Parts: sequence; C-alpha cells; structure tokens
Amino acid sequence: MKPRRSATKRHKTHKIIFCVFCASLWLIPPSQAQPDGYTLDQVFAKMDEVQKRFRSAAADIERTHVTVLVNDKDVSSGKFYYARRGKQPRVKLELSKPAPQYLLIDKGKLQLYTPNLKQVQEASISGHQDKVDMFMALGFGQSSQDLKDNFDVRLAGEEALNGKKTSVLELRPKNSAMFKSVQMWMDQQRWVAVQIKTTENSGDYMVLRFSNIKLNVNIPDSIFDLKMPKDVRVIKM
Repeated sequence: MKPRRSATKRHKTHKIIFCVFCASLWLIPPSQAQPDGYTLDQVFAKMDEVQKRFRSAAADIERTHVTVLVNDKDVSSGKFYYARRGKQPRVKLELSKPAPQYLLIDKGKLQLYTPNLKQVQEASISGHQDKVDMFMALGFGQSSQDLKDNFDVRLAGEEALNGKKTSVLELRPKNSAMFKSVQMWMDQQRWVAVQIKTTENSGDYMVLRFSNIKLNVNIPDSIFDLKMPKDVRVIKM
C-alpha cells in the first residue's frame, strides 16, 4: 500500500506543478540584437544579466491546446499578470474567451476558478515551493546554472515570429515525467519570451503566445483577488 500512496502523491505533485507551469511566463528585459546571431552561452549570459532587474509583467495571452489523437484544438485568450510578494511569485491568468476562467497563484496556494460552473479548484503548493519556483522562474528568476541543473538545453536556431527575430531554446526536463519538451521563442530585441510550446509525452501540446508585454509595471494588489460568490463549490486538488 505504501508504494501506491507514494505514486498518488507524485501524481498530485506533478499535476500541481504542471498547472503552475502552464500558467507561467518567461520574461526578461530589453537588449540590442546581435546581427550574427547568438550562441547558447550568449543567451545564458543575457538571462543572467537581466534577471536581477525583473519585478513584474503584464501581457495579453493566447493559449492553444491540441489533442493530437482526435485532432482537437482548444483556443482561449485573456490577460496574464506576474509580480512578486517578497521572494514569492504572484501569478494571475484571466481567460475571457471563449468562457471566463481564472487561475491564481498566491500565498502558497493555487486556485482555478470557473464562474460558469460556480466552482473553484484549490491546491496547496507550499510543500512544492522549490519545484514551483523552478518553473515560475524560467528565463528570469533563475541563473543559467539552475536552468542547466534541471534541463538539458540546446539552442534550436533562430526564427522570425510575427516580424520579430527570435532565438529558439529547446528544454528537456531531466527529472520529470510531466512533459516531453519545452520550446521558448526569445525576442532578440527585448529578450522577452513571445511564444512557448510545451509537448506532453502523449504528443499533445500547448502553445502560449504573448503580446503587448509590459515589464516592471505597477500591478495593484487588487489584481490578485478572486471575486467569487459565497456559495462557490470548492474542490481540493
């Protein structure tokens, strides 16, 4: 029975971290593009250089999830907010289309609120803070060494995306069964992740696209409030 409980606990941990990861954003502040392109070490140097200045971010987001087996595509869009309470990350994802849904990470807790169902899913992340920080910090909250400790990283090349020249990083988790790989498209003018693709072991994948990105802006505390009715149904994850 003990191995079964351990497996259940690992599954719950993976579920929580995957939710955190899918809500997360990898952003770093502006720089000048290099005409001849960047090596992986130069990209790492840029990440190390700018991470210290990062405080907050706000952006429009489009999320596309594709289930390969049945060729089903689910597209949603909304707003993304990231700030820090001391050393703790605060994240809110407000999806407005096609239906409202809100994901909040704050005060050691993850909440996923679906107004149409009048329910909120909740999970404590306090016991998984190191793993949460690892995924929340990709590209700005970690050093390049932390990144290399947790992922096999390679520079996949350069690509023009929506008129922007980007460096494409491919990350493969060293100690995780949650997903197969992650790709990040880093804008070489601003060094902002304008697109992220996560591929699951099943082949299903999700693409996050960011636009109208604002860095180090003042984000009111009220943004990180979830306004829910008193009779909302609470489901513990």
